[in-house]
Amino acid sequence: MSNKTLRELNKSWVCEHLCDVTDKGIGWVLLQEPGFIGFGIVMKNDICFPPCVEPDWTLISDLRLFGKNGEWHVWLDWKGEYQYRLLEFDKDDNWHIWLGADGKNQSCSEKSGKKSDILPEYHALWGTEVKCGQSSWVKLKEDRGTEFWLPPLKDLSLRKKNLPLRLKIKQVVGYDSDYNLAGIVDTALVGLVHKSSSKLLLPSLIPSCAEPDKTAEETSCSNEDSLNGGSDR
Repeated sequence: MSNKTLRELNKSWVCEHLCDVTDKGIGWVLLQEPGFIGFGIVMKNDICFPPCVEPDWTLISDLRLFGKNGEWHVWLDWKGEYQYRLLEFDKDDNWHIWLGADGKNQSCSEKSGKKSDILPEYHALWGTEVKCGQSSWVKLKEDRGTEFWLPPLKDLSLRKKNLPLRLKIKQVVGYDSDYNLAGIVDTALVGLVHKSSSKLLLPSLIPSCAEPDKTAEETSCSNEDSLNGGSDR
């Protein structure tokens, strides 16, 4: 697939694409850079990250902005240049891949297809122990040492009994007429779900993206403590 190149990756560019992946006004971002691999919350004019995390945008090697309507994926190629694509799903789950310097407004669709081309999958996330501190974010951990941060969720309390969460992805199946073979041509993250449900979980709005007190001590939360969020499922 031919991809055009981004000249600069920054917060404002990511926020501009929020409406491409969700109509809820808030979405997820998963990024990788040397000091941090994890989730953030994207809003119209800002991005919130876990406590004491402020990624170096010049060092980000992979970023996925995602929501119910699709995923905007940016990655660093072997030449040190950013490549990207926008994969969108409409209300009937028909899909479209867009390329261009400003999303679909200044580009054309390279590929498109129907719902029958989509294969959903659910991948379990590490994290069955809950740790909380003085910030709104919650750390999910495994006894093997794996850990990641999540914000409060709108429709699910982060309790041990509700873990692990799952990451929902949609795989696009394509057909190569030259070789008469079908295969996965693209994959998009679309959201987090409860372990026994397919309903997408949305992050709650964080009152402020200000960095919390770095001296705040992290404490263990009881397995029965409700950590923000709404009703249990």
